[in-house]
Formats: sequence, structure tokens, C-alpha cells
Amino acid sequence: MSSSDQQNDLAFVGLLTKHQADLWAYVITLMPGDSEAADVLQKVNMVLWKKQGDFEIGTNFRAWSFSIARFEVLAHLKKRKREGIVLMDEELLETVTEEIPDSLLSSDLRLDALEHCLKKLRPQDRKLLDHRYKSGLSLARFASEAGRSVSSLSVTLHRLRAALRECVNRRLSEKGAEL
Repeated sequence: MSSSDQQNDLAFVGLLTKHQADLWAYVITLMPGDSEAADVLQKVNMVLWKKQGDFEIGTNFRAWSFSIARFEVLAHLKKRKREGIVLMDEELLETVTEEIPDSLLSSDLRLDALEHCLKKLRPQDRKLLDHRYKSGLSLARFASEAGRSVSSLSVTLHRLRAALRECVNRRLSEKGAEL
């Protein structure tokens, strides 16, 4: 195996690992309540590995892998239908797959936008968010340390979440115009 082949294998494994959680989310979204979703994901991974030569490093791995996942879910549903088990109509699945990928495909962009928006916050607001979502400690404790009431901190958290949501959506709209 040449060093170029090894580099491609490493890059492919990196991409597969990076997108594994999104692939899992995509598969279970297409197969809600189906106990065989993990088996289908494993099949998707095997197909991705076998077809890695078809993938060109530098192109959209997520879109390519989601397409393969979609076909594997369809194959699974057809097999279950032949066995007399109908969990979801194939036409419904087609409709769902047209709607879902945009939110999943944009998860990296959303995280980037959120990081950008968090950096724009005042230090005391960032500290409140860090306390609420990272420390695991009660809001009452933070309120007493900050000399504020729990209810005022709850209102501040609500406003911060709304501002972050608006900032993220605005940032994604800006990025969408660039893409």
C-alpha cells in the first residue's frame, strides 16, 4: 500500500468518525422506534468502507454518506415489508428524507455560528451560561454568589437563549448567502 493510499484511508476514517453521530441521528430519525436501527447503521458503515474508493477526499462526505444511509434504510424497510412487517411507508420515508438532511447537514455550521455568537456575549452573561450548562450546580447557588434572585437569573437565561438563537439564525443566513 502506497503512502498516498494510507493517507486517503486515514482521511476517510477521520471523516467517518467525525460524522458517525450525525449518521446515527439520521438513521434513527428515519427508523423511529425500530430496534434494528443500530444494525442498519453498522451496514451503512460497512457499505461506506467498501465504497470508500468511490469517495473523493475534499468533497461533501456527509451528503455522500447520508445518501448511502438512505438507501440502506430503504433496503431494510423493503426487507421488513417482504417479511410482513411495515414500519413506515416508503413514500413517507422519501418525504421525510427530503426534509431532514438540511438540519443535520448544517450541524457543523450551527456549532460554528453558536461559538461566534457566544464570543460576542458580555463576560457576566457567558459566566451565567457556563454555570447553568457546564457546572451542574444549582441556579440558586449562582444567584446568591451574584447577589441576584433566581427568578431574575431565569429571565436573563431566557433572554440570552433567545438572543443566541437569533444570532445563530442570522449568522447561518449570512453564511448561506456565501455558500
